[in-house]
Amino acid sequence: MMEDQTETKSDNLVGNHGRSAIVQLFEWTFVDIQAECVLHLGPTGFGAVQVSPVNEVRILPNRSWRERYEPISYKILGRSGAEMQLRSMVKTCNAAGVRIYVEVVLNSMAGGTGSVQGTGGSVAYPSYRDYPDASYGIGDFNHPCTVLNQSDPHQVRNCQIDELPDLNQGLTSVRRRIVDFLNKLISMGVAGFYIHAARNMWPHDLKAIYSQLENLSTTAGFSSRSRPFIYQDVMDLRSEETFRKEYVLLGMTTEYRFAYDIGAIIFKQKPFHWMVNLGTKIGYIPREHSVIFLDDPVLQRIPNVDDLPKIVTFKHRRLYSIALVFMLGHRYGTPRIMSSYNFNNRNEGLPSDTRGKISPVTLDAEGQCTGGWICEHRWKIVASMMRFRTEVSWQSVISWVDNGQNQLAFCRGKAGFIAINAEISLSMKANVFTCMKAGIYCDIISGKVDGTKCSGIAVTVNDDGRADIFISSRANEPFVVLLASEKLP
Repeated sequence: MMEDQTETKSDNLVGNHGRSAIVQLFEWTFVDIQAECVLHLGPTGFGAVQVSPVNEVRILPNRSWRERYEPISYKILGRSGAEMQLRSMVKTCNAAGVRIYVEVVLNSMAGGTGSVQGTGGSVAYPSYRDYPDASYGIGDFNHPCTVLNQSDPHQVRNCQIDELPDLNQGLTSVRRRIVDFLNKLISMGVAGFYIHAARNMWPHDLKAIYSQLENLSTTAGFSSRSRPFIYQDVMDLRSEETFRKEYVLLGMTTEYRFAYDIGAIIFKQKPFHWMVNLGTKIGYIPREHSVIFLDDPVLQRIPNVDDLPKIVTFKHRRLYSIALVFMLGHRYGTPRIMSSYNFNNRNEGLPSDTRGKISPVTLDAEGQCTGGWICEHRWKIVASMMRFRTEVSWQSVISWVDNGQNQLAFCRGKAGFIAINAEISLSMKANVFTCMKAGIYCDIISGKVDGTKCSGIAVTVNDDGRADIFISSRANEPFVVLLASEKLP
């Protein structure tokens, strides 16, 4: 079966010169992010880094990753570093052409009983809704309640998540503190924000907050009147109604269905043909409003039970690589690549020493991360696909063909071609239309043009634009990716 796909042009990420992917460097230190912008992210073509929450948070006894989501105050002082290190990181990354998007927790404050300690030395009293260093008291919070019905907007937006005290963003005083914090980050050169748990806040309250944000800093190199890039976490883990259309009107929004569907395809619960009409035709939000991803810190830790989605993660490297190629090769949405660390249980935190200090990100001789850091964004396949994505920018997805199973191919205009074999026990052998001019092309995943030869797989495209594609079921790289620029002379 073959179908053409046409979609409308979307805007670039703000201020990033056509770069079109975000990397989530989950819980990295500011010092390591600063170095990564220069050494890898800028040269590879990433548009932005999503930074874990930077403000002071509650210290949990086992230093779980969850502590990042329990704010104590808006001081910039935590495990990733202090304010001066953040300022230095932002300045360096901007100079490298990589924008900084800070993940912010605006919905709630830290939980716990009695007094709880923050990473910056602050003390709070969650049972009394008392957070002295954030200037929040009991009158700044919604009345405690539990979400019993995920389809009830009043419960979802007014009640607590995991017993974390729920801030009332409808109050002018609360909005003012939030806006002051965000504007401080903007003044440092931060380019935008990822709004954690946006679906748990009223859209009109978020709109009021966004409207009070300052323009991006011209001293940081942004054009006059540039606005912060906003994208919002609107999670629908159990497929309940999440009122996404209300959030799409405010900024870009996460499209969790992509993660669920690609996981179902990779684990053979659905055929790849499900994605032939990827976009609004299958109920997704419009491409220009969506941020897509394969996994995130929450999805990676979903229990393997029947009534929850199957998520593909770094723990299934071959399958994850297939999903990465598809996500970065397709035109739908703005992709966000997760950069993880290894974990053995759902609450385990990042690599650190016995005092809780984050271990530095270290590299081996091939530039791959070690010491418990996974760093999917440094996998060689990602660098190749980032180049592919840049060179086929704005080209439509056309000439989709699949065999009804998990073997498929499609073109990105006349600039690029992708074939994928996601079958474990079935080799792919097909004569496929590539949309490319006649000639010999080098597969950019397995090699590159070296003089008059290809160091990897060479594919001959005939005068009719067709080519014989063979991908073994035993291949470590179960795809062929061609670029018009990689034609042998």
